[in-house]
Amino acid sequence: MTFVLTDVGFTYRGDDAPALTGISLELADGTMTAVLGAVGSGTSTLCRLLAGQLTSRGTATGTVDPGGTVALLGDDPEAQLSGMTSYLGDEAQLACRLHGRDPADAQARARHMLERLGIAGLWARRVDTLSGGQRQLVALARLLAADPDLLILDQPAQSLDPAMRIRLAAVLQEFCARGGTVLITGHQIDELTQACEPVHLLDSGRLRPTTDTTQSIGIWDCLPAAATAVEHASINRPDPRLTVAGLRVDRGSRRILDGLDLDLRPGELVTVTGDNGVGKSTLLRGMIGLLDRSARMTGTIAVSRLGEMTRVDALPAHARSTHLGWVGQDPGLQLSAATVADELLHASPLPAHRWRDRGRVRDQRRSDVDTVLAEVELTEVADEHPFDLDAPRRKDVVIASALMTGSPVLLLDEPTIGRDLAGMNRLNAIIERFLGRGGAVLATTHDRRWASEAAHRSLQLANGRLQS
Repeated sequence: MTFVLTDVGFTYRGDDAPALTGISLELADGTMTAVLGAVGSGTSTLCRLLAGQLTSRGTATGTVDPGGTVALLGDDPEAQLSGMTSYLGDEAQLACRLHGRDPADAQARARHMLERLGIAGLWARRVDTLSGGQRQLVALARLLAADPDLLILDQPAQSLDPAMRIRLAAVLQEFCARGGTVLITGHQIDELTQACEPVHLLDSGRLRPTTDTTQSIGIWDCLPAAATAVEHASINRPDPRLTVAGLRVDRGSRRILDGLDLDLRPGELVTVTGDNGVGKSTLLRGMIGLLDRSARMTGTIAVSRLGEMTRVDALPAHARSTHLGWVGQDPGLQLSAATVADELLHASPLPAHRWRDRGRVRDQRRSDVDTVLAEVELTEVADEHPFDLDAPRRKDVVIASALMTGSPVLLLDEPTIGRDLAGMNRLNAIIERFLGRGGAVLATTHDRRWASEAAHRSLQLANGRLQS
């Protein structure tokens, strides 16, 4: 079935300017269409409008011919996991069951989609033990198993490794070959959007001419060109800022990490790549002491701070934050204050002081907050609630909070997720300033271009070990 949008616009209640203006699109059956734009361009609004989720949130103009059933995977796939199930297999067949399909048919459809996505072997795994990319695939499998007419995917590749993006493109092409229609939106060019035809550009709520370039409207291209490795000045400081030795993590009978050794030196950015579920987030969470109780970790982790090397693996998690600044994959889990400024203000305890010095210490903390807000380009949103910001900005707030602790090492889990060109430039500037002060950064990523161009070293995690 063909879905047609004619001169469509939308204005959120309370806003003066429309979020979308004059959108005319034809989404023909059997096609994969991409609409790309910078953060704030209206891509997510377009998805939600097509899915009928904005009826009570503003005023729509123009006409939308729905053409059939619609399923939407939003830009926060984990928020779309039902919370009604504990195991992957149950979650994957839930949509079919809720639509009244026979239990045997629902299970067969779910198993087939998981098989095509390469994660059928995880059928009996608990959802809360999966990686971010694996949870995203579960949410996708649940929608595909229900076989909608139009599948809308908002930034579906952001947590997936490059090989999985290619595999997902093939699965979606099979869906289209059966008569389905796919709309993909996002802020980046990747292996998935590369498989789309046609590709439209959205800028400030309007479709732009096809003659415009993606870079001109702020889209980040994460596909590496041939021979894009960038030479960096060698790290001459001999003493490491971070030393990891013999790090092992087991969960039940499964070994996740198998004797990892790693040194980070002052001024060095090291990236870690690897397939979904290979243990990249486990590596960072293990270093900061945030593994769940089913995991067992051994090995040593030492950080040099103020000229003194400290074994942080012997410290409780809360005490490690002054040595290791952790920024997780989902920034929402690390935010709790009502404003961005308050988030930074309470990022770490005040230093020990006498009561009579309390005013001076608090004034210094506020000054430090202002300095970090400026450094991370958050001054203009200091009084806003963190959850009113877009996802990349929320992650910037968590990075800023880590900077407030004075940690000499930053651990960044997928810092490039959901960023457009401006967001990538902002991230690079934050890291460059931190490295310039002698800090060191360990970051996981699926962005091959960023790993190639920004990192001093890029390591791959496979079979529990790091490889150059």
